[in-house]
Amino acid sequence: MNKWIGWLVTATALWSAAAVAQEVEYLPAVGCIIEPSVRVAVSSPVEGVLEKRPLRLGDAVKKGDPLFSLRSDVEQASVELARIRSEFALRHYQRNEDMYQEELISIHERDEFQTEYQVAVKEYQQAQAILALRSVKSPINGVVVDYFAEAGEFVTSEPVMVVATLDPLKVEVVMPYSSVGSVPDKAQLMVYPSAPVGGAYPAKVTLIDPIIDAASGTYRIRANIPNPRRQLPAGIECRVALSS
Repeated sequence: MNKWIGWLVTATALWSAAAVAQEVEYLPAVGCIIEPSVRVAVSSPVEGVLEKRPLRLGDAVKKGDPLFSLRSDVEQASVELARIRSEFALRHYQRNEDMYQEELISIHERDEFQTEYQVAVKEYQQAQAILALRSVKSPINGVVVDYFAEAGEFVTSEPVMVVATLDPLKVEVVMPYSSVGSVPDKAQLMVYPSAPVGGAYPAKVTLIDPIIDAASGTYRIRANIPNPRRQLPAGIECRVALSS
């Protein structure tokens, strides 16, 4: 009897799941993939030797967090030298300003001392800006998904690492031309990732491509899936349906 009841419960559950699956009216998409909503290949604005890359694959970063830095001994020395020069120029200018007030030097001489100080300040700021280029910060909130260089390697303009935003995720749906108008602007969709992930995830349409690709007779629909816990991976195929 217990075996019979167990079989009946299992059969009922399978029948219910099949019935639900049959009720889903999928959009006639010819392609559907879940991707990071933003993907940035981060490179260095200047060439140099990679000093350290403290992050690992999968580490979360916020916008403005340091990603990697280049060796900067020369640049740090230049900043210190420019700082000393600017401080000396300030003292020199202040001393001569007092002399100008006492009419011991001409306005032309005063202008020269003032200009020397202003130039020294700008050179100090320039040295600081050059040093700042040796440390690269994250342009987005995201996760480190790839890197291409290790500490000690010489880097140029090629990407050093890739940072991607996984919350929200982006769904790219390729639809046939015959379905134009079947999905309203800002419609709510249900996204069904392929096995073994499975499940159903709500998404909101953010773009319906107004241009039809003449070669393939298709157009794109883009939607965002909230993914606050990053439980849904990117890079998987899916199917979509209009949310009821």
